[in-house]
Amino acid sequence: MADPLCGSLTYDGHTGTDLRILSMKDMETGYAVVAVGDGKILRIRDQEQDHLIETESDRASVAGKECGNGLVMQLQDGYEVQYCHLRKNSLAVKPGDVVRAGDRLGEIGASGLAQFPHVHITVSRHGDTLDPLTGRKLSEHCTPTFNPDESLFAPEIAAKLEPTKPDILAFGVAGRPVVYDALVREGPPPVVSTNDSVFVTWAWFANLKKGTAIRFTLTDAKGETLVDHTGEPLDRNKAAYAAFAGRQGTLPRGQYQVEVSVTLDGTLLRKAVSEVAVR
Repeated sequence: MADPLCGSLTYDGHTGTDLRILSMKDMETGYAVVAVGDGKILRIRDQEQDHLIETESDRASVAGKECGNGLVMQLQDGYEVQYCHLRKNSLAVKPGDVVRAGDRLGEIGASGLAQFPHVHITVSRHGDTLDPLTGRKLSEHCTPTFNPDESLFAPEIAAKLEPTKPDILAFGVAGRPVVYDALVREGPPPVVSTNDSVFVTWAWFANLKKGTAIRFTLTDAKGETLVDHTGEPLDRNKAAYAAFAGRQGTLPRGQYQVEVSVTLDGTLLRKAVSEVAVR
């Protein structure tokens, strides 16, 4: 199954758009889900537990309720929007309520069939499911070209989207190896300190393609390179991925610069640079 831009950023049976936050810890802070337009609430569900799907037993436990907590909302001109995976007991609306664009509906959660906290949105019109990015029906063939003018996203958002490129969700320097599952639960690790005996540069990615190579560099305030590591090209696509590179030793107190770059076949796709203070 191809995504709307003829890529691989989807999976069989997925007919919506996922908008994520980083971790379950972030979910506890509370991130509002708002109405995409003026409309009327048709139906809701609000009592499903938030938990990450990790095993087949977990998957079986949500059979028939894969959407988790959510709602269906009717808009004008034949549009209908379904929201899924909202946080338990967060819904602020009930069937029959009339809402305006931007009104709070609930909070991002991890209920139903969720492997990370997010809100899943399915948009349809007159019974046809649409892709919000391109504005096209899912029943139509994919298109390799993204035209922001045809997107259902607001123009100021569509103009900033780069849907064919990978994302660097977070990165930094830690005092221990980074594990993906821990990132999803707890979020980014603490910054390395002078008490740590190991330092690693790390990054958290989304939508990496087969053949992607990741490079980490770490330099001190004098410009001396402490880490410069390029990993082997990925052997398959990665919807979500974490990587790190480092060495044993203690970083002295001071300022450092960490840089993460993502390349494919020698072409730079993403680069992120940040200053890190070690105390």
